[in-house]
Amino acid sequence: MRRSLILIAIGLLLALAITLETAPAQDSKTQKLVFASAGFDESNRFWVISRPDHLQYDPFLETLLEVDPKTGEYTPRLAEKWSNSPDFTKWTFQLRKGVQFHNGFGPLTAKDVVHSHALMMRPEATATLVGFWRQVDKVEAVNDYQVVFHFKRPTTVMPYAASRAGDLRIVSKAQWDKEGQEGFEKRPAGTGSYRYVGRQPGLSISFERVDNHWNKERPAFKELVFRLAREESTRLALLLSGEAHVADLPRELQKDALKRGMKIFSSSFPVDWMTVYLGGQYYLPNDPAFKPDVAWTKKPVRQALNMAINRKELLNTVFAGKGTMTYVTGWSEKSEGYNVEWQSRFDRMYGYDPTKAKALLKEAGYGPGQLKFKILAFTEPGESEGPQVAEALGIYYKEIGVETEIEVLDWAKVREMFRKKVIQCCIWPNIISWRPSEEWIRTSYHSKSPNHHYENEFIDKQYDLLTKSVNPAERQKIARAIGDHLFEEFADIPLFWFANEVVANPKVIGEWVYPGLAAGRSTHFALIKPAK
Repeated sequence: MRRSLILIAIGLLLALAITLETAPAQDSKTQKLVFASAGFDESNRFWVISRPDHLQYDPFLETLLEVDPKTGEYTPRLAEKWSNSPDFTKWTFQLRKGVQFHNGFGPLTAKDVVHSHALMMRPEATATLVGFWRQVDKVEAVNDYQVVFHFKRPTTVMPYAASRAGDLRIVSKAQWDKEGQEGFEKRPAGTGSYRYVGRQPGLSISFERVDNHWNKERPAFKELVFRLAREESTRLALLLSGEAHVADLPRELQKDALKRGMKIFSSSFPVDWMTVYLGGQYYLPNDPAFKPDVAWTKKPVRQALNMAINRKELLNTVFAGKGTMTYVTGWSEKSEGYNVEWQSRFDRMYGYDPTKAKALLKEAGYGPGQLKFKILAFTEPGESEGPQVAEALGIYYKEIGVETEIEVLDWAKVREMFRKKVIQCCIWPNIISWRPSEEWIRTSYHSKSPNHHYENEFIDKQYDLLTKSVNPAERQKIARAIGDHLFEEFADIPLFWFANEVVANPKVIGEWVYPGLAAGRSTHFALIKPAK
């Protein structure tokens, strides 16, 4: 088995034959910084784009709150202070004065916040937190610099949602009133330390430095370009040739880059987890999307698919050993409801045991060769290992008598399939970044969630209790009950937690501190310090 997985990695590296042996010389006074990215669902309409793809907005569209790059705490940004009512149904933000929108569209006021939230309410809105923002009853502009969000129910996760980790980008109402959506899409006006210049769809996005940023934040590089390249080999070649200065690369290829003089920069926190999701788990009574002939609607099959995987080998082979085990998808030690008992019980319930996996499949009625399904794979910024994991899963499952077919699709297509509940055919590995437990449950396990990963009556009832509670001890108890349930039911196939990593030319980039928690993962470009 180990030899098979090693061959995956070796085959990938051999296919990437790179003629350059050393990192190219670079002028330390480089003015244009080029980031080679795996790409994303492209649009300037932030309200239709999921959080990972908000990388394209991070340089120029700001949020009410910041995510501190070293501590991960929520700190002032466009809002200089904020507070909540005792019942957590009202959140008040005091806006910073003197913030100017790009392209001459005037100062930031509460009207711009109201307008930005209204974009999240548009019928076409599909951003990750749209469901959260639609829990707002109204957004009240008390005066030019005070805005109040009135929620229909208590919410304790507003600081997360309003921060750089969320997806409410603050844009200019004055621009929208003057130019409409067409003008906004052509050159959206933000407040960031970079200004949007333009994009060549499928090729690049360009930004230029703002020299009079409200926070006196002055990026070291005058220009910033996101160079889009889906193929890992292309991103590596761009980096090694000097056409790009930093790149999002799978961890196996990082080794090749390091040998040629490159350097790895990591997020301050282990913020991403990888899990394999199982389509079609819609267990609410009378759900027409539920298909009883989907094999993993049987619990023994779900456990078997977990126990077929040698996680330690997979971590070392595909992720270069950089990661820790995930015990329940979405829960880290800092998450509300985390249960320390999951770790001690994990090996017995989920650990690698192909013999037991075969027995579980037999118990469920599947002999060798009788279970067949597809594994979907895709790549996104910060999610380069998906195809390699899919291939490894195919090898592991073949060893327990399961036949699989790997299909590589665009992320947008995979997302459409699980959001429309037409993914009963398939399983898929996905890397997702940390968010509060309540928000993770809302987006993935509640029946009104956009993602429909695993739904049943127990989770719906517990989630409703969680949303009504503001007592910390009670919330811990409820969140833990949901996590325990997912653990006992083998709701999916949890794999690993790890930090976000990028590879850069040290002759150009000397330092880059970023939290990894922000939407888009590799963020805070204004904090990049050039090489000395």
